[in-house]
Amino acid sequence: MVALTIPNDLHRNMLVVGSLAAAYYHRSRLGQQAVNTKDADVIVHPAGAVDECAQIAKRLLAEGWRRTEQCFPQKSPFPVASLRAIRLHPPQSEAFFIELLGLPTPGETDAQTWVPCKLDDGWYGMPCFRFMTLLGHERHNTTFGIQHASPALMALANLLSHPALGTARMSAEFEGKKILRSAKDLGRVLALAWLEPQDLLETWQETWTRALLTSFSGEAPALAERVGAGLNELLGSQLALREAHVTTNIGLLGGLGVTTAQLEIQGRRLMQDVIEPFAARLVSANF
Repeated sequence: MVALTIPNDLHRNMLVVGSLAAAYYHRSRLGQQAVNTKDADVIVHPAGAVDECAQIAKRLLAEGWRRTEQCFPQKSPFPVASLRAIRLHPPQSEAFFIELLGLPTPGETDAQTWVPCKLDDGWYGMPCFRFMTLLGHERHNTTFGIQHASPALMALANLLSHPALGTARMSAEFEGKKILRSAKDLGRVLALAWLEPQDLLETWQETWTRALLTSFSGEAPALAERVGAGLNELLGSQLALREAHVTTNIGLLGGLGVTTAQLEIQGRRLMQDVIEPFAARLVSANF
């Protein structure tokens, strides 16, 4: 639906990420199981592509796409914290909306930045998450002509984004409760690992190494050393693990009957078979 609704000539600058990308990649494993999402996260690339983001948004609006209720302009690009993300419904439908994200520019050190983006009616924001730069690597094609991110690299980006559980909680409620942001994102890592066949899961080390050395060559050993810290903390907290289970049960693993205990086992297997060998390899290597 996303690819067919967005004009073909815009596909070259768009990369689908998040749960939609993961569900498409694992569609044979999921079968007819629905994935509960209306948010199609789309990265506009290359890095720093503010003009391309504005052009895409203007084109879609001209073709009848509509802003969501949370998407409205500001008169000034500052303060950037007041800017709203560009979220658009397709013409004559509210089945989904796309949110336009950006790839951070090289050398970015902030975990998240908001880049002002000017449209005809005012200023909006293009959120750029530092470790999403990894998603620009090893992209996958679809039969519909639009690309999606590698699940392995989405997992790595989430792991690096949460070296600790922290205290930040989601604004949206899951089963009547606002859960830890880190539990949601690290839960996504566990869901991706659960869906990946074991022989392919072990290839994540190679994929992670290539992407990390390309995007963060000088920091690669330090980042690799901390890559499992947040997940290890999650696995040691039954409360956080239950919150992660809630999100996976609503999202990618919904209807599959995966228990909290099984999710924990998957996490410990991921630590042992993938994360720890990956970290040891990069920390000991002289890159």
